[in-house]
Amino acid sequence: MKKKIIMLTVLALVLVGGGTAGAYYYNIASKYITTEDAKVQGDLRAIGSLAAGKLIEWRYKEGDSFGKGDVLGIVETSPAKGTTPATTTEIIAADAGTIIQSNAVKDQTVAPGGTLALSADLNQLYITANLQETEITSIQVGNKVTIRIDAFKDTEFTGRVERIGLGTNSSFSLLPSSNASGNYTKVIQRIPVKIALDDTHGKRLIPGLNATVKIEK
Repeated sequence: MKKKIIMLTVLALVLVGGGTAGAYYYNIASKYITTEDAKVQGDLRAIGSLAAGKLIEWRYKEGDSFGKGDVLGIVETSPAKGTTPATTTEIIAADAGTIIQSNAVKDQTVAPGGTLALSADLNQLYITANLQETEITSIQVGNKVTIRIDAFKDTEFTGRVERIGLGTNSSFSLLPSSNASGNYTKVIQRIPVKIALDDTHGKRLIPGLNATVKIEK
């Protein structure tokens, strides 16, 4: 008898616990959309020379910041005729930013339009979350967002939905999928959502960091 009472008590606790957990997760699902398919991103800018020639000077390395109008490097342009003196062309920063990748090597030959470095404004980073197509109708621009970034697990960031993509990720692929076999399997599409950060809380965020977002409906 005592054993039966214990078993019934344990079963009741399991049912109550399961019901509570179920109610909790239902409440979360009804109020929020959550995804781990999110990353910190920034607007990348390719830096290159407007003229062909030799890169005789490059002033910035990865991690260095610069202001709009700063001279990043100097290219020496070879004269068309031997009697004409060489000229130089400055590589000017179109906007403020930080070098996040550099392939520039002094004295290398450069061509117009070639990328010597990539930069981003680390003060203007944002989150891109890829939501399922069935979830998009539940959110709108301005909705509040709670963000966790894997690199800073102890810090909770907040933000708001700034823009909802006008196409799925697959629609922007350079190599769209084809159905040569004739067998069709529907795949849930994902749509990019841009989330503006309210505050970085003094953390040095960089493009590419993984994040988890919870968007209020």
